Amino acid sequence: MTQQWRVLVTWRRPEQADDIDRLSALTQALPGFGIVHDDGDAARLEAAMTVQAPTIRQAAEAGLREARAAHAAAFGTAGEPLRLRVLTLEEHDAEVARPSQMELMGLREAAAELGISPQRVDQLARENPEFPAPVARLAAGAVFTAASIRAVKERGWRRTPGRPRKTA
Repeated sequence: MTQQWRVLVTWRRPEQADDIDRLSALTQALPGFGIVHDDGDAARLEAAMTVQAPTIRQAAEAGLREARAAHAAAFGTAGEPLRLRVLTLEEHDAEVARPSQMELMGLREAAAELGISPQRVDQLARENPEFPAPVARLAAGAVFTAASIRAVKERGWRRTPGRPRKTA
């Protein structure tokens, strides 16, 4: 028995994402009710689509296949997904309907957690693709989920003071 699944795929934002026609082409190439979210500040591009499949694994495979084809049609390459999320349509609708409670951290809290300056946190968020993307950027600066900052710390974050040595 097949059911409907909501598949969300996230890529690094390609440079061509500034072209509204390419984003439109990506949206139109997605199956079902396709949506594209361009988070330029976080350098991420997310596509959400609905697929039919009997199992979550088949839904994931179908979603990836469709997402790569849509990305290739819009940008010329399939792109390498950073994240894949698959939910039943019912679970997705329930998730959207309820407000989420997130523990958030601003630049100062993230800096205190990692033992670095708020300026360094902001720099890492802007320049290091392995650093968590902020969930929002406010006038006061970037806002992160506490879980994402703690995950960085748990992965073995090591603060090395000073500038890197020059190599000859």
